[in-house]
Amino acid sequence: MKKYLICRTDSIGDLMLATPLIKAVKESAKKAYVAVLAGAAAAEILRGNPAVDEIIIYEKSKEASLRKKIAEGRFDGAITAYPRFSIASLVFFSGVKERYGTAYRWYSPLFFNRPVKMRRSRSEKHEADYNLELGSAITGEARAERVYYYVAEEEKAAAARYISKKGLRSGFIIIHPGSRGSAWNLSPAKYGELAERAAREAGLDILITGGPAEKELVNAVKAAAGSKGIYAMDEDLSLREFGAVISAASCLISSSTGPMHMAAALGVKTLSFFPPRSLPAMSAKRWGPLGNKSAVIEPLETGLSGAAAMDTISIAHVTDRLLLLLKG
Repeated sequence: MKKYLICRTDSIGDLMLATPLIKAVKESAKKAYVAVLAGAAAAEILRGNPAVDEIIIYEKSKEASLRKKIAEGRFDGAITAYPRFSIASLVFFSGVKERYGTAYRWYSPLFFNRPVKMRRSRSEKHEADYNLELGSAITGEARAERVYYYVAEEEKAAAARYISKKGLRSGFIIIHPGSRGSAWNLSPAKYGELAERAAREAGLDILITGGPAEKELVNAVKAAAGSKGIYAMDEDLSLREFGAVISAASCLISSSTGPMHMAAALGVKTLSFFPPRSLPAMSAKRWGPLGNKSAVIEPLETGLSGAAAMDTISIAHVTDRLLLLLKG
């Protein structure tokens, strides 16, 4: 049995977009053994994934012990999907035989003996397809049709209890206003306006969500939205608990975030905000949802940037798109 290590140590959304690669490698070479090197927070999205045999948590302060662990794993190959010197050197000094990575970093000739000629900076295709390209010598040519996230039955049951306790009616919509600065986004006031209008016109409850560090943002959006049919996730749910709640929603509204990709993997509809297409490195073409029914909304070219640009989006238009999406 071939053994492969896939390295993607950045954020939740980035790791979600590596799941097609993980699945493709698993299905190659008579069901290969697949380990994934990931950051502690993001690694939770891999729990229960049948394509993942082992999760190795990356901590920069523990690279010596990681090097030993990877060496003991005797991996036939490693794919560095997140191109960083620290990860490439870790894999090299761990003695992995075949090391796949981009051919265009300054350290590539030093650490990758299976370089792949691809330039992500051009943003000519989806990030999930760039990941697959890195592994194409192992898997053959492939294209990402969807991403993968799995919710256990006990997690669904716990989510059902949470939803019932919260008083949310079936078909509720999640608005996830945070992005931790990784994407252009609407202002809290605009999200509040959208929450109020969506609750009124769709006749559905709205759950405003965020991580433990985003409570102030969640409360600001709820304050701007009013109270009728609007709920705030003011509990500290784990990522797995939040994923189970997402699985019960009818739609998730957000910018380009990890929860958007989790929702897409679960077949939940998504309405997502992205910058203008003139910014391909941040575009839906590169980072958009895969495999679900979705709507992408982009502002017109105005010369503005960040929230100023995104707030030019008409909330009436967004609500119309949402209603169409919910009917589809």
